[in-house]
Amino acid sequence: MRILHMTDVHFYRPVTGVRGALGKRGLGLANLHLRGRVHHFDADALVQRAVADAVGQEADLFVMTGDLSALSQDSEFAAARAAFSPLLESMPSVVIPGNHDRYTRGAAREHRMETHFGPWMRGGNWADGGWDGPPIPAGRSAPFPGVSRLGDVAVVSTDPCRPGLSADGRFGEPQIEAVRGAIAQARADGLQVVLLTHYPLVWGDGTPYRRKGHCLQDLDGMLAALTAEPPDLVLHGHKHEFWQTELRLGDRRVPSLNCGTTSAVSPLDDRTAGYCIYELTGGELRSVRRRVLVAGEDAWRDAA
Repeated sequence: MRILHMTDVHFYRPVTGVRGALGKRGLGLANLHLRGRVHHFDADALVQRAVADAVGQEADLFVMTGDLSALSQDSEFAAARAAFSPLLESMPSVVIPGNHDRYTRGAAREHRMETHFGPWMRGGNWADGGWDGPPIPAGRSAPFPGVSRLGDVAVVSTDPCRPGLSADGRFGEPQIEAVRGAIAQARADGLQVVLLTHYPLVWGDGTPYRRKGHCLQDLDGMLAALTAEPPDLVLHGHKHEFWQTELRLGDRRVPSLNCGTTSAVSPLDDRTAGYCIYELTGGELRSVRRRVLVAGEDAWRDAA
């Protein structure tokens, strides 16, 4: 199975009206403009280029691990949906939210991400050019964990993202138990298992990811569940840099990868705009290839 992985593109559209700049969104705007983070990304230009390059990679599956938007506005989701259309419409695709996609209570209450990306959040088996899981009713959240089955692979998608002033996430015990059960069922069906979660479970050095105000509040519970039922591969985003490490689950060592943001403007190799291509066969990660944008050019190349 050849898997394309992109993440953390942060499409941004200026906020209109005073009310739109209140609360957490106001804090986000301050972070974007006063700290200059708005200049760290160029989703409108770079995502289109990345998608054009990725279409030619002959992948079997595309996964997006969240933060399509900057402030969870409808206009941002619409821009992301249009930019990713060549991938979404040409191959099996699974999309999960990031904390910026559940940024405000209004965005979560109105299920804005589901409005724009529902067909790729519903799960089920791949059939007739789409996932055959039940359509997500208007005004309802996508089912998490979701399970999307393609050939001999089951993609288990999660959503620990919650609106609030903190950037912490939380799965909750029911979702953790359901993830464990979904992996166990996929194993019983003889499938390879890919787990998608926006937040890292571990740092690049393999130690638990516990950055205060920026991590999973119930990390230990999820790690315990995965120790009981390990996946074959974990893919995530959230941190805007590439890393490849292992998740130590009892006597198992499970590859865990962050492809790095696909829209970054940076001269650093591990932080420049990029995406990853993985080969998963027989439950083993056979290869990892990262495509990066050549600085000052429109060309993409394999990272060294």
